[in-house]
Amino acid sequence: MRWPLLLAALLCGCHAQHPREVLLGTLPTEAERLPHGEVTVAPWTCLGFEGVKLSSRHWDICTTIRIPTLCQQLPQAMEAALAHMRETLGGPELTLPCPRAPMTTCLMSDRRQWSNLARVLHPEHAEAMEGLSRGGFTAEGVALLYDIDRREHCRNTIALALHEGWHQYAQTALRAPLEPWLDEGLATIMEGYRLTVDGPVIDHDANRQRKRRAWWLFRRGRMPSVDTLLAGDPHEAMDRGRTALLDYYAQAWAFMRFMLDDPDRARAVRDVLAAAVDGTRKPIDLPPGDIDAQFRAWCVEGLRPTWWH
Repeated sequence: MRWPLLLAALLCGCHAQHPREVLLGTLPTEAERLPHGEVTVAPWTCLGFEGVKLSSRHWDICTTIRIPTLCQQLPQAMEAALAHMRETLGGPELTLPCPRAPMTTCLMSDRRQWSNLARVLHPEHAEAMEGLSRGGFTAEGVALLYDIDRREHCRNTIALALHEGWHQYAQTALRAPLEPWLDEGLATIMEGYRLTVDGPVIDHDANRQRKRRAWWLFRRGRMPSVDTLLAGDPHEAMDRGRTALLDYYAQAWAFMRFMLDDPDRARAVRDVLAAAVDGTRKPIDLPPGDIDAQFRAWCVEGLRPTWWH
């Protein structure tokens, strides 16, 4: 089965219960039910797995990972990333709405737990999902993920949750889907954060893995044209293997940074988001000129490592 068909089937809701109902049972009805910055912790059990449920203003995070730093930092990072994205992408012509319901992230401690839960939530496609790249997926606004760090700092696992957090928001708050490059570009810039004494701070440029790979692609002449990126799809890259998928994400991250670095280009992104909020799928109206040449000129400075002379 090809990945686009798998994703389409997942989004159509082919199981009897919504994944959130299976994971949480009784559903809260208010999205903004907690004051800003407050997180509640409660025991969580589902299908024989035991962990904790971390509830913040816009998220219910169910996890079997018992690392205190993760339980403290992940809800803070998720809320900070959502607030930052709504502020960064908002403007006089666009107010990004709150999610229509609390978003659910299920983060398991290993791939075995994730696989077993995926088979219950999406039994018709469990075998096909075994071939998914590391980390997990989001469908129907619910992220089903597993720990990709297996160490105390959990930095990559938090970045994974932030990436999927954008997809959760887009599936929950926007009324029309986005073009794949735009959806993934926004998800990848949501991954970047720094840890401070006051908690996680969202910083698009702090996404070192995406930046290094994008610079490597650019310097070696392997970065596809902008037209190829805009016409492409991450599921097609996934079919070609993990390396192709990482290359796609790196270019999507770099191109989104490029788009948001200029007021006119950023306005074009906001126009597409505004249409999605209203329920219309709108192609992006790129500013005039050779956008590929402009992007590559931006890469020279925007991707240059600090050690490069």
